[in-house]
Amino acid sequence: MRRVNGVIFDMDGLIFDTEILSFNAWRDICAEIGYEMDRTFYCTLIGRNLKGFGKLMIEKFGEDFPLESLYEKKIKHQMNAIEKDGIPLKRGIHELLDYLKENRYKVAVATSTSRDRAEYLLKLGGVLEKADYVICGDEVVNSKPDPEIFLKAAEKLGVEPKECMVLEDSGAGIEAAYSAGMLGVNIPDMKEPDENMKSKSYRICESLLDVIDILENV
Repeated sequence: MRRVNGVIFDMDGLIFDTEILSFNAWRDICAEIGYEMDRTFYCTLIGRNLKGFGKLMIEKFGEDFPLESLYEKKIKHQMNAIEKDGIPLKRGIHELLDYLKENRYKVAVATSTSRDRAEYLLKLGGVLEKADYVICGDEVVNSKPDPEIFLKAAEKLGVEPKECMVLEDSGAGIEAAYSAGMLGVNIPDMKEPDENMKSKSYRICESLLDVIDILENV
């Protein structure tokens, strides 16, 4: 019996090269009203849902920070860029998804973004039809690094947590996978792994193509 039967994907920064688009959007709209969104702080937000990163932004910028209106503006800013230039796929995503299908792995996407945005982007990138299940940040109570989203994904796939591999670019996601008792594989995007991420990652690799080798040798 193989050790891994389910593979759970993060979305932004993992399936799609969209974290840099998100950062640029936040930086620009914050600057318009006198707030500075720097890259270091932005990296602490990656992987969290609106409730999770909203808490951190209010702590940094204060109670008067217009989070909801800026979030809506940020989404429009980012989606305009995608509509103009297309959805940027990460290298190896379709090769890996095809490998998983051929070898009968269960596949889920567990993203901190909303259902509407997730389904739109996943359809646009040709990924939605290759996933068995999608769970989104507006469908869980607790944001990553809480393991709730991954545990629910595993339950829907019908796979035990210990038989799941999670593919993540964020520290919050790796922390969540570790807490869920799953194998967390880190594929860095905007942020290089720190010592905590390294200690809680099963493997760290350069691209999604490397995951095939990991699965064949796990």
